[in-house]
Amino acid sequence: MPFCARHCLLLLPLLAACSTDPGQGSAPRPNVLLFVSDTHRWGAMSFTQTPDVETPHLSHLQEQGVSLDRHYVNLPICTPFRAILLTGRWPYQQGLMANHMSLAERVDMPQGQSTRGTVAWAFRDAGYATGHFGKWHLGGRDARPFGFDKSIVWAGTNNHRECRYSVDGEQYTDWEGLSNSTATTEQALEWIEGTSAGDQPFFAVISVNPPHGPFHDAPDEKKQLYPDESALPFHPLDVTRDFEQHRDYHALISGMDGDLGVVLARLDELGIADSTILLYTSDHGGMTGVDGVAYGQKRHPNDESARIPFLIRWPGQLPEGIRLEAPTSTIDVFPTLVSLAGLAPSDAVPSADYIASLPGTDLSGLLRGEPGAPRPDSVFLAHPSNMNNRGSRHELIWRAVVTDDFTYAVTGSGEHRLWANADGHQDTNLLGDPAHSATRKRLWQRLDQWMNEAERPFYDNWFARAAEREVAAWNAEHGLDAAGADRQAGRASVFDMNASKPR
Repeated sequence: MPFCARHCLLLLPLLAACSTDPGQGSAPRPNVLLFVSDTHRWGAMSFTQTPDVETPHLSHLQEQGVSLDRHYVNLPICTPFRAILLTGRWPYQQGLMANHMSLAERVDMPQGQSTRGTVAWAFRDAGYATGHFGKWHLGGRDARPFGFDKSIVWAGTNNHRECRYSVDGEQYTDWEGLSNSTATTEQALEWIEGTSAGDQPFFAVISVNPPHGPFHDAPDEKKQLYPDESALPFHPLDVTRDFEQHRDYHALISGMDGDLGVVLARLDELGIADSTILLYTSDHGGMTGVDGVAYGQKRHPNDESARIPFLIRWPGQLPEGIRLEAPTSTIDVFPTLVSLAGLAPSDAVPSADYIASLPGTDLSGLLRGEPGAPRPDSVFLAHPSNMNNRGSRHELIWRAVVTDDFTYAVTGSGEHRLWANADGHQDTNLLGDPAHSATRKRLWQRLDQWMNEAERPFYDNWFARAAEREVAAWNAEHGLDAAGADRQAGRASVFDMNASKPR
């Protein structure tokens, strides 16, 4: 059975079982709050691989809920992550496979419906108030067409102390302060306070920029937490050994952690902590000087780039202090949230058919600790293109699969890396070890299956319908003539797995 159909069949009965009718005395639906940071690798928390970084509120959240400790972003770049999170579909499926692309031009929706098919629409259709606050990075300055009732979109946020924001698509307002993360959080909490005063549940996204670089404008008091290497040792594989970058990156994490603490406190003050599903995650990690790659760079199959936090709390409904090693990823978030919230697949919910089409795995049973709950056997990762990478360094084109035991990556010209997941920092590449010959072949076959499920079916669709300027940018980047070269661009991007097959 195809991957999508298999997981849709798993999702539909659970959705039906969770169906609620507020008019018949059923329990109120929970609020759902996503707090999303930028460039926060999983290892950069006090309870993971960096014990000296101060993240007390992230630790508190972990203690109060469930942590998916092997959670990944399927394509570790800002725009693709946000598109996967909001649409629940693969990059090649909806078309946003690079930065600086617009969600309004996605290629998988019927004519005239390009802004539908999002997690916000699913919750709005189910009667939720919806709001988006912070970094958008999906084209334009108004999130409302994509299912959000309230939109405050921030721009230029890489300058954490001087940038701008747009309220409901209006002209930008200039802003200056100590941290745009703090300001974004306060805007969201003001809306949440007003919304939670009524009977309508809310779905909200708080999307902050830190710890995205540049890092120098981290809060001064957070920099002072880490005066030297003895207070904050380098990552063991960091070959750049740039202490200012190292200090400031973690200072931004500590500052953002403080904003999360404000959220936790405000939910308590409003008396809605127990009725709110709170999820913390990030769009990707940063390479942290591994292989000489700068702290904020992503686009790599390494854990530093693709492995991200996933901390979720729902008091009384999810267990506390649980850490799970199951391989999960961003593609699973949409179906998991709608299932946890009990959104019903009925004709009264316009998003029901869309929800049923989602290819990701519903992790709600796994999070609840239910025996035999659906669980991914592996995760698919990819960096398919340097399209629209502008002035940044271009990185390898690769595909990877993460299982319980291994991470295996290939490029178009051959095998790239094989790491044992028990090797916490991935410092040993096992490709040359004869003892792992069978492992390599098995993982290559699973990766080839993932290509059939998550990428190959969408090649022609994406390149046939992609926005002209995106294809033109790709052509220019690869030295192709703009006129009539769109099909060349499509064929040039096809990833030849056979070239990477273990011999």
